[in-house]
Amino acid sequence: MWRVVLDNAVLTSALLNPHGPAARLLDYAYEGRLRVFASDRMLSLERRVLREPTLSSSHGLSAREVRAVVRDLPVLLCLVPDSVRGRPARGTMATELLECASSSHADFLVTSMNLSAHEVKQGGTQVVKADQLVRLVGHGM
Repeated sequence: MWRVVLDNAVLTSALLNPHGPAARLLDYAYEGRLRVFASDRMLSLERRVLREPTLSSSHGLSAREVRAVVRDLPVLLCLVPDSVRGRPARGTMATELLECASSSHADFLVTSMNLSAHEVKQGGTQVVKADQLVRLVGHGM
């Protein structure tokens, strides 16, 4: 089973658009075909984003539905310890993603950010887009 880290933009997309490739990755996680990892900090950010009223209402989610999604996130995601505590807040999300990928020994980091291969610590983690990983999993690779 592949180990995967989703950036917050990809995770938000997956939770709000059930028909997109990012949502398919969560389907694979529910099916036990992928393990999705996040840090506490990433999870906290996701909770804040999902609770934003304009975002949830634009996607037709009630407050109850948002609470259910937020409640279930720790069940779906495997949590790794935060790695950038105490560092300045600006510019650390990319660092948090890379540290989460390293800590979880992720096979894939699914991100919409422009990260170069040399930014990812050597350890086998590949940086991909959601649709690329969907194709790989769909082909049983």
